[in-house]
Amino acid sequence: MHTDTPSAIIDRIGQHGALRARFAARVHPGPADLRMLRLLAGIFRTEARWRAVALTAAIIVATVALIVLMVRFAIWNGDFFDAIEQKSWPGLVRQAWMFAAILAGGMITHAAALQARRMLQITLRRHLTLALIDTWMADGHHARLRDVAPGLANEDGRIAEDARVVCELMVDFLASLLYALLQFVVFVGMLWLSSGPLRLSAGGIAVTVPGHMVWVALFYASLGAAITIRVGHPLVRATDRRQTAEAAFREGLVHAVSRSATIALGRAEPGERRRLAGRFAAVSSTWAEQTISFRRMTFFTAGFGFLTAALPMLLLAPRHFAGDMSLGTLMQVTVAFGQVTAALFWMSDNYPFIAQWEASAARVLALHEAASDIGEEQETDRPGEIERVAKNGPGLSFLDLSLVSASGEVLVRRFNASVAPGERLLVEATPPAAAALFRAVAGLSAWGSGTIELPEGAVPFFLGERPYLPEATLAEILADPRAPGEVSRAQMTAAMVEAGLAALIPSLSVAAAWEQELSVEDQQRLGIARAILHRPAWLFMHDAMSALDAEQEDRLMGVLVASLQGSAIVTIAHRAALDRFHQRRIALTRAG
Repeated sequence: MHTDTPSAIIDRIGQHGALRARFAARVHPGPADLRMLRLLAGIFRTEARWRAVALTAAIIVATVALIVLMVRFAIWNGDFFDAIEQKSWPGLVRQAWMFAAILAGGMITHAAALQARRMLQITLRRHLTLALIDTWMADGHHARLRDVAPGLANEDGRIAEDARVVCELMVDFLASLLYALLQFVVFVGMLWLSSGPLRLSAGGIAVTVPGHMVWVALFYASLGAAITIRVGHPLVRATDRRQTAEAAFREGLVHAVSRSATIALGRAEPGERRRLAGRFAAVSSTWAEQTISFRRMTFFTAGFGFLTAALPMLLLAPRHFAGDMSLGTLMQVTVAFGQVTAALFWMSDNYPFIAQWEASAARVLALHEAASDIGEEQETDRPGEIERVAKNGPGLSFLDLSLVSASGEVLVRRFNASVAPGERLLVEATPPAAAALFRAVAGLSAWGSGTIELPEGAVPFFLGERPYLPEATLAEILADPRAPGEVSRAQMTAAMVEAGLAALIPSLSVAAAWEQELSVEDQQRLGIARAILHRPAWLFMHDAMSALDAEQEDRLMGVLVASLQGSAIVTIAHRAALDRFHQRRIALTRAG
């Protein structure tokens, strides 16, 4: 229990900055890439682990089959050109049938590999998305994120888009990396045997280089990888900045859509157009920056691509002319050289996608770790913050509770009170203090000091000024957090009649954006109907009927009291209009 003075509280939280600073200073062990991999590997601790294992095994089998087919194609390439060089019709026919078999096998295997990859991608994405949502939506973490981490925006984009990019590219990376490793191991042996030794002599000194084309491939690919990393390094930063700008633009559009009626009423379209245009200007700027990086990469990779196809033939043509190498062997070496360099070029080929993956992974990790950190903050007793704990008794207690605004203003000073089960209490305070107290009880604010002891095992029901209305059926909204099937239609109908919403009963099964469809008065009535339906043991209200006139407010409060016999009702308000419905009233004067 804290007994800090308000001035000490202000000093400790640093007028809103200390918690943010402590939050920002958290260090998570290990590189970001490994932390992201650990987060994804969490799927092997869930019920989906066997599905993930089976799909991973399918990808491995398909990859091995593709390598076998490529080896057979390289051998076929040599046999085919030998048949052409020998002008052998029977040999040509045999190779035509062999090519048809390789082609059919390749088509089937590629399709199977694609199917397995996409199934693993959606499986991983489901795991990551649900993990993010579970952490983000737990215990009000989502409501506190902007408070302690104002730079962490675009949560929707991080969960929907960045998580998709992370999972899709991760599976593609691992599948292609496995293919590249097998490709290198298999074809480097073929290249070593096919290219044979190269004898060099100068000044009477003779040197034999075994498998000389292998060394050419290693040097060539190493040079290409080094140049790619050098040229492509700015692409990581450019991709990160572009994705951030895209997310900000998307957030602006979502905000404009959700506030369209308010914008129209305020004739605010010109300003909104300017703001959206400004955000898109940032998208254009980062797009141009990314284009420059892509252009440099493409200029280099395109040149290397053309050179790779021609280099082995140019180097080995003199040996073919000298009769040391048949045309079939020359073409087989060319294919093997291309496969080895392609394997060694894995990093170069995937560098732009690695940049995109790293940018998206950083954004996903930032959201997941920030939401997790908030949970750890809530579980840790820290000076200068409100402690919200479960007590071993049936009542509710406020112990030396002091509340401070984000700007450092003391709103409530050392508030002590107890509420018994079934008691109806009215707490009257200034509007800022009332809002702060309501948020503190709900666990949505840490600005202040003291302890709130909640009844152990109780599930409080909170009614604010605007109830949450998702785009769903009215039946789902009323039943939430239970499933609609767990609440009978008769119970829903009775609750809506009590709340004055009889006209909406035919729409119980209608899904709509009810936040836009219903007036504020009806939204508040819907919140009251939910309270009547669920009959919570503890009900906390703040401005829950502020849009209703005095007569309607009195009627609904009477309905609540009659319906929730035995339930504790704590009303936090800035006026005493509902005094007669409560058994006790506490008036909090300013900072008193």
